[in-house]
Amino acid sequence: MKEASIVEIERKAIALIDRFRKEAGLSEAKLGELAFPEAKNYRQKINSLRNARGSGNEPLRLRLGDFCAICHALGKNPAQELLLLWGEADKENS
Repeated sequence: MKEASIVEIERKAIALIDRFRKEAGLSEAKLGELAFPEAKNYRQKINSLRNARGSGNEPLRLRLGDFCAICHALGKNPAQELLLLWGEADKENS
Protein backbone atom coordinates (compact mmCIF):
# COMPACT_ATOMS: atom_id res chain seq x y z
CA MET A 1 0.00 0.00 0.00
CA LYS A 2 1.30 3.43 -0.90
CA GLU A 3 2.16 5.97 1.80
CA ALA A 4 -0.52 8.35 0.52
CA SER A 5 -3.16 5.65 0.97
CA ILE A 6 -2.01 4.99 4.53
CA VAL A 7 -2.17 8.69 5.37
CA GLU A 8 -5.67 8.83 3.88
CA ILE A 9 -6.81 5.95 6.12
CA GLU A 10 -5.32 7.77 9.11
CA ARG A 11 -7.23 10.95 8.19
CA LYS A 12 -10.47 8.95 7.87
CA ALA A 13 -9.80 7.34 11.25
CA ILE A 14 -9.37 10.77 12.82
CA ALA A 15 -12.63 11.96 11.24
CA LEU A 16 -14.37 8.85 12.61
CA ILE A 17 -12.93 9.47 16.08
CA ASP A 18 -14.12 13.06 15.92
CA ARG A 19 -17.62 11.91 14.96
CA PHE A 20 -17.70 9.43 17.85
CA ARG A 21 -16.41 12.12 20.23
CA LYS A 22 -19.16 14.53 19.22
CA GLU A 23 -21.84 11.82 19.44
CA ALA A 24 -20.63 11.05 22.98
CA GLY A 25 -20.80 14.74 23.88
CA LEU A 26 -17.13 14.87 24.84
CA SER A 27 -14.78 17.80 24.44
CA GLU A 28 -11.31 17.22 22.99
CA ALA A 29 -9.90 17.81 26.47
CA LYS A 30 -12.18 15.21 28.09
CA LEU A 31 -11.45 12.61 25.40
CA GLY A 32 -7.74 13.29 25.78
CA GLU A 33 -8.00 12.86 29.54
CA LEU A 34 -9.83 9.54 29.15
CA ALA A 35 -7.51 8.18 26.45
CA PHE A 36 -4.19 9.61 27.67
CA PRO A 37 -4.37 10.23 31.42
CA GLU A 38 -0.58 10.59 31.58
CA ALA A 39 -0.45 13.42 29.00
CA LYS A 40 0.41 16.93 30.17
CA ASN A 41 -2.08 18.63 27.84
CA TYR A 42 -5.04 16.37 27.09
CA ARG A 43 -6.72 18.62 24.54
CA GLN A 44 -3.52 19.23 22.60
CA LYS A 45 -2.88 15.49 22.33
CA ILE A 46 -6.20 15.06 20.47
CA ASN A 47 -6.10 18.38 18.62
CA SER A 48 -2.60 17.77 17.22
CA LEU A 49 -3.91 14.77 15.28
CA ARG A 50 -6.11 17.08 13.24
CA ASN A 51 -4.30 20.40 13.09
CA ALA A 52 -0.88 21.26 11.70
CA ARG A 53 2.00 21.61 14.13
CA GLY A 54 5.67 22.34 13.81
CA SER A 55 7.77 23.33 10.83
CA GLY A 56 6.27 20.77 8.44
CA ASN A 57 2.76 22.20 8.82
CA GLU A 58 1.34 18.69 8.97
CA PRO A 59 -0.83 17.16 11.68
CA LEU A 60 0.72 14.37 13.70
CA ARG A 61 0.33 10.90 12.23
CA LEU A 62 -2.12 8.62 14.02
CA ARG A 63 -0.23 5.80 15.70
CA LEU A 64 -1.96 2.46 16.14
CA GLY A 65 -1.57 2.57 19.92
CA ASP A 66 -3.15 6.03 20.06
CA PHE A 67 -6.03 4.86 17.87
CA CYS A 68 -6.65 1.93 20.22
CA ALA A 69 -6.49 4.13 23.34
CA ILE A 70 -8.92 6.64 21.85
CA CYS A 71 -11.33 3.94 20.69
CA HIS A 72 -11.32 2.32 24.13
CA ALA A 73 -11.96 5.73 25.74
CA LEU A 74 -14.98 6.09 23.45
CA GLY A 75 -16.26 2.58 24.22
CA LYS A 76 -15.46 1.35 20.71
CA ASN A 77 -13.64 -1.78 19.58
CA PRO A 78 -10.49 -0.57 17.78
CA ALA A 79 -10.11 -3.79 15.77
CA GLN A 80 -13.67 -3.55 14.47
CA GLU A 81 -13.35 0.15 13.61
CA LEU A 82 -10.02 -0.39 11.84
CA LEU A 83 -11.46 -3.31 9.86
CA LEU A 84 -14.33 -1.11 8.66
CA LEU A 85 -11.96 1.71 7.70
CA TRP A 86 -9.66 -0.71 5.90
CA GLY A 87 -12.60 -2.22 4.00
CA GLU A 88 -13.71 1.21 2.81
CA ALA A 89 -10.19 2.09 1.70
CA ASP A 90 -9.81 -1.23 -0.10
CA LYS A 91 -13.01 -0.57 -2.09
CA GLU A 92 -11.80 2.91 -3.04
CA ASN A 93 -8.39 1.62 -4.18
CA SER A 94 -9.80 -1.27 -6.26
